[in-house]
Amino acid sequence: MKEMQDADIARGWIDMHLASKGSEAQDASFWAYTALDDLRHDDVERFWTIIHQIRRLNDSEEILSNLAAGPLEDLLANSGREFIDRCESLAKTDERFKLMLGMLWKNTIPDDIWKRIEIAVSRV
Repeated sequence: MKEMQDADIARGWIDMHLASKGSEAQDASFWAYTALDDLRHDDVERFWTIIHQIRRLNDSEEILSNLAAGPLEDLLANSGREFIDRCESLAKTDERFKLMLGMLWKNTIPDDIWKRIEIAVSRV
């Protein structure tokens, strides 16, 4: 089977989150959720790249909040030390990313990473 393209995963993920809950459209796009979640374990750099593709395709608050509560939170909980510098840098120059970072819940994000997130979000 041909490996799915990042853009296809990004579009499918967006479609799933914009579809009505429990709808056929949501079910039809669920594969993208699974594909992205698998990358969290298998290829974290690609996971990060697709998060940004999703943002570029649709940076509505609905999509940003779903990215924050799902993929971004998972990324920072599991690989925060690898990605916190990138997040801090983006938060300085990208207001939509900063907004998304501010939508995170601490959950299992390590305390030291969480403190850096709080600082990055509070910068004026």
